[in-house]
Amino acid sequence: MNRRGTSGRAMGIAAVMVLSLASVGSAFGQSKSADSAAASLRQVEDRQAIEQLLMGDYPRALDSTDWKAYAALFTKDGTLIMNGGKTKETGPVAIEKFFATAPFAQPPAASATPSPCPLPPGVHRFMHVVTNLSVHIDGDTATDQAYWETIGTTDCKSVVEGAGHYEDTLKRENGQWRFYSREIFDDLPPRPPAAAPKP
Repeated sequence: MNRRGTSGRAMGIAAVMVLSLASVGSAFGQSKSADSAAASLRQVEDRQAIEQLLMGDYPRALDSTDWKAYAALFTKDGTLIMNGGKTKETGPVAIEKFFATAPFAQPPAASATPSPCPLPPGVHRFMHVVTNLSVHIDGDTATDQAYWETIGTTDCKSVVEGAGHYEDTLKRENGQWRFYSREIFDDLPPRPPAAAPKP
């Protein structure tokens, strides 16, 4: 066998090896790229689900005084902390019971005096606004902070009744993001609702 034949065969084998390695490298790169894209998509989906929990489902359940829906936003061992740690309720059953039996659970009776306002006279309405959300997601857990503000309306008069921030730990439970712990901080002193106008 001559040198030229041996050299040609060696070059052919080397070329095949280079092409094979390039093919494997390309497949690995595509797999890595697909994994990265899937992870990024998961992060976006998780962020949207957490925003829905914090800025949609939670304030709507709170403002409608739907305590069953409110409590269902916590994990089975989730804890709600308020009043500087003086109030601490753990588990959806305890959380629902706490709010359902609280003095503010029932709205005041409506007045018989007619009013041009959208709400019946004498009825007090809360609207919680959640803003400035900061979230850190780590797999099936997350932490967040957000500002809250409570707007109260009675007889066509609205005031900011309180403001503060939330500090939360979240967990994915049965495929859904829920509160594992939520601590509510009052950063501004609460204001009483606007007094009804005198006749």
